[in-house]
Amino acid sequence: MTLAYHGLDFARFAAPPPAAPGGPDGSDARHPVTLLSVGRAVPKKGYDDLLTALAALPAGLAWRLIHVGGGPLGDGLERQAAKLGLADRIAWRGAQPQDEVLRLYRSADLFILASRIADDGDRDGLPNVLMEAQSQRLPVLATAVAAVPELIVDGETGLLAPPGEPAALARSLARLIGDPAIRRRLGEAGFARVRRDFDQAQGLALLAERFGLADAEGRVRPCA
Repeated sequence: MTLAYHGLDFARFAAPPPAAPGGPDGSDARHPVTLLSVGRAVPKKGYDDLLTALAALPAGLAWRLIHVGGGPLGDGLERQAAKLGLADRIAWRGAQPQDEVLRLYRSADLFILASRIADDGDRDGLPNVLMEAQSQRLPVLATAVAAVPELIVDGETGLLAPPGEPAALARSLARLIGDPAIRRRLGEAGFARVRRDFDQAQGLALLAERFGLADAEGRVRPCA
């Protein structure tokens, strides 16, 4: 049996330079830790859980969230954020072009995705946005659902929280917001692994070999 991940086209996600040591630690309101999440506002993405977790963070912790993505739950999530007193700390950016999303990956301090299995059974597979974030050396906090643990090794290449448990998510968030050294370590480890094991070209070459579509040099032969 052969496992080939769909991976990323790294020609579209060029590697940024290594992150400088240090960074915000949530102690200075003038320099909050920037959290980024990219995903549609639909039940399986767990954005209501993320808002609940953010509301549970210590009051003095300095952070801001940028959300990118459309989706039918957007208005309701904005109302939830307002009720929780978070409205002035969240920027709802809607759908954005790829070059802007890439810029946000490179300027954020932490990527977060709180996926879960929706009531109707809908769920993520292996979200591309997690690989995209890691390809830009951005540390990732996600939930251990579907194929996400196949990408993120908890405590090594990112952190995982149980899906649908905002309290646990809040604990991991507080830890990462307050410790830029851990964020840098996880970001570098995630970058190394995604570049090594989730290269789209390698996956396609493996499939071509298994299906007899590669020449002696491993190049994919054109179809007749």
